[in-house]
This record gives sequence, C-alpha cells and structure tokens, in this order.
Amino acid sequence: MKEHTEQHLDNLAKKTMTSSGLKSPSVDFTANVMKEVEHVTIGDTVQYKPLITKYGWFAIIAILTGVSIYVMFNNTGNSTLIDAVDYSVISNNKVTNILSGITFSKTLMYAVSFFGLVFFIQIPLMKHFMNKRLEY
Repeated sequence: MKEHTEQHLDNLAKKTMTSSGLKSPSVDFTANVMKEVEHVTIGDTVQYKPLITKYGWFAIIAILTGVSIYVMFNNTGNSTLIDAVDYSVISNNKVTNILSGITFSKTLMYAVSFFGLVFFIQIPLMKHFMNKRLEY
C-alpha cells in the first residue's frame, strides 16, 4: 500500500511539473535582488555598545579618586580608615588554626607546580589552535 501511495504521488508530481512549464525570471531580476540585498545589509548593521558607558567609567574613577583622597587626608591622630578595620578575624579563627597544621610533601608541591605551569602554557596554545581551526 505504501508503494502504491508513493507511486501515486510520483505520478502527480510529474504531471504538475510538465503542465506548469518552465518560467523564466524578468529581465532585471538580478538587479532587483541585489538592490534588496544591499538595502537589507545596510539597514541591519550591528552597533556595538560598551557594557560600561563613558559616564559610568567617569563615575567609577570619581568614586575611587574620592575614596583615595579621603583615606590619604583623613588622618585624625594616627588612626586612618584602614587602621580602624579589625583584621584579626581573618587570621585568628578556627579554620586557619586547623589548616595551619597541614603540611605537604615536596613531591606533591613539585607536581602541583608543574601541572599549574603546564596548564598556563596550554591555554594560549589551545587558543591559538582553536583560532586557526576556525579560520578555515
């Protein structure tokens, strides 16, 4: 039954193709298509916008400059903003006390250093390889 349906569709397609005839495009078909292509490409250009605008960078620089000037010139006695922060929380807690007792062998340290070095050498090589592969 499937073969009969396919044969029927094939015969219908042949009849349609022979009865419709061959149509040719107008004389200036290529020129009209090229005008439309040029119109589309000119109108749809991508405009890249920066993530942080010029005013945003100005605000960031102004804030950093203001904080730097405040820290430098706000010396009331010997105390500054940096001296007012209590950093002992970072160095005197249970986690740092537990981790301070852990020691690693020299072999492990050499292995980690070697693999880290190889990893950071491999990144530029792989990037170069991928860029070359995408050029073709």
